[in-house]
Parts: sequence; C-alpha cells; structure tokens
Amino acid sequence: MSVIPESGMNFGKYDEKDLFHIETSEIYKKLGDGIPTVEFILKYNGNNIVFLEAKKSCPNVANRYESKEKELKFEEYYGSITEKFISSLQIYLAAIMNRYQDTSEIGDNLRSVSNMKDVKLKFILVVKNAEDITWLAGPLAELRARLLKVRKIWGVEVVVLNEELAGEYNLTCGCMK
Repeated sequence: MSVIPESGMNFGKYDEKDLFHIETSEIYKKLGDGIPTVEFILKYNGNNIVFLEAKKSCPNVANRYESKEKELKFEEYYGSITEKFISSLQIYLAAIMNRYQDTSEIGDNLRSVSNMKDVKLKFILVVKNAEDITWLAGPLAELRARLLKVRKIWGVEVVVLNEELAGEYNLTCGCMK
C-alpha cells in the first residue's frame, strides 16, 4: 500500500496494482524535461481512472483581472494544470499501447485495461486550502472550459475538490508515509 505526500496532504493508501506514480516514474524521467505531469494516476472505485493533481492554493477566479500580475499568474496556473492533465493522459495511453520498453511501474490494474469504452476518465484537482464547496465552482468552470476538446474527445470528467472533500472520497488519508 502506498501513501503519496503532496502539497501538504497525504494521498492513499493505494494498492500498487491500482497506481502509476507518474511524476516519479522512469518512463517520465526518460521523456526528458518540458513535459509536465500530474502527481499520479489511479484506478479508482471500479472503472474510474483518476489523473490527480494536488495544489496548496488556487487563484480566485473573481480576482483574475484586478492587475496584470494577477492575470499573468492566473494564466500560468491554469495553463500549467491543463497541460499536466493532457500530457499525463497521453503518456498513460502511450504506455498501455506498449509504446515504451518497460511499463512495470504502472500498476497491473491500470496496465491491463482492455476496453477503454467502459472506463470513466477523471481529471481531479485537489486544492488543500480551498474555501468552501461554492468557491470550488470557479476553478471547476475554468478547467472545464480549458479542457473542452479533451472532454469531448475522451469523455473526461473534470473535478475540483478541497482537502476535506478529497478525504470524503477516500483520496486522502490522515496517515503518514
């Protein structure tokens, strides 16, 4: 069972068969610099494959245009997360299509997906210090808009959670690594 500490939260405990810790993988390292990824990919709750990105904070959509600096940081933040989700999906799909020499780092249950038609893909952003549920609607709307093409092509669901909600979905744990 694995626990993944990230952005001040502990994610897990996950069975290795359901996990691809993409951010620390040899597959990722061999691709070289310039390809951002999410923290990890998880076979979750039956036929869900979750691409999880964790952050300590998130810019407020309502304050986006208050200054040039805030607008720039907003664009950097959401551009980066969007790129991480898309790159991670591509790396995962390339891996299960045997485009890489060694895919042993990918858990058996993620590697052996034979029928993608039955799989639900989910991009999940967990923001540790996010306010209440209503506040999460802004980042969710922003990511859904930026990921529209990928959502249409792959049927990806986009979810934004705070630490409390992530715990309710058993994505985080109060455990230590």
